[in-house]
Amino acid sequence: MGNTVQNSAHHLSGSHARVERISGGLRISGLCAPHPEGESIAEQCRTALDVGATLLADYGYSMQDVTRVTYLVSDTRDFPSCFPTLRHVFSAISPSVTLMWVKKFSNPHVKIEFELGVEPPQA
Repeated sequence: MGNTVQNSAHHLSGSHARVERISGGLRISGLCAPHPEGESIAEQCRTALDVGATLLADYGYSMQDVTRVTYLVSDTRDFPSCFPTLRHVFSAISPSVTLMWVKKFSNPHVKIEFELGVEPPQA
């Protein structure tokens, strides 16, 4: 079975994320706060993860199913303010994590972007 790519616009917030069905799972990339203007990185983190949870639910998954997370940040000075939210969302499931620094995002107001992966359990 091949991968299916769907460009998804979150129906409640206008956030754009790329959703790709993979064998037995799902990959969401480009996940950021839909209206980042004036939001702190912690607020953007919370909002983006709320959008991610809704997108996962649209495909029959939840945050508890996430096995891989990539954080993309352009400035790490305030990134620690995201830790309470990240601990709340991911501490029980402990997904594989990658942190990437990027020079800038296409939207200059974006401070954090996520990629979420759901992969089937290994046999």
